[in-house]
Amino acid sequence: MPLVGADMNVLGWALLLFLVLPIATTAQGPGVFALRTMLQDKTPEIRMKAAEGLGRVGGRQAVIILRQGLADKSATVRVAVVEALGFIGGRLSMTVLSEALKDKSPEVRLRTVEALKDAGTVNSIPIIQKAFGDKEVSVRLHAALMLKVIGHRRGVPVLAKVAVDDKSPAVRAAAAAYLGKVGVKDRRAVGALAKVLEDKESTVRIRAVEALGFLQLAQAIPVLKQALKDKNTGVRLRATEVLGRVLAKDFE
Repeated sequence: MPLVGADMNVLGWALLLFLVLPIATTAQGPGVFALRTMLQDKTPEIRMKAAEGLGRVGGRQAVIILRQGLADKSATVRVAVVEALGFIGGRLSMTVLSEALKDKSPEVRLRTVEALKDAGTVNSIPIIQKAFGDKEVSVRLHAALMLKVIGHRRGVPVLAKVAVDDKSPAVRAAAAAYLGKVGVKDRRAVGALAKVLEDKESTVRIRAVEALGFLQLAQAIPVLKQALKDKNTGVRLRATEVLGRVLAKDFE
């Protein structure tokens, strides 16, 4: 009977472990083997230090060993593991970190998002995008922040979708604000923020107005003029201020 789905995934990792772990003990010496052993120590603090050490050693062997640490019963240790994976970086680390986005601890998932930013920068954006499906607002807020920190245009469509669709006003507002930083001179951001101006929450609409002021695009002017008709005084006030700044080409 052929193997499919999860069975293939398990088989793949088992084969990788079989091929790589013996190399870890020979190519990088008995020290790596010792850290692998200490990652299973009964004391959480020691397991944390082992994870940190493996992060410094780096390489594929360390990543494979650290993956085992994602099953640690201590959330603090699992945080140390994902941080070590972020420090090592690379595609294999990002693959392992994508698994940690399903961790039962919100703190581990939040730190995983940050580690993904460290591990792959621009290449990590599609994986960070998965974090917007997290039930915790704090995790989704951090995912938006990491897209801002990465600062690449590949993040524009992701933030645009979140700014419109997320169920939390705080997350929508953050995504709208960050579009003003990530979407500079990107016309897609103008269209996205125009949609955000239809949001039922005035705080979200205000962030959209502010973001339009940073795009350095003339196309933002008609959208800002529309915001001058908003039913909320705060939105109209901010739109008036931002429009004056845009017309003066003052984008700071």
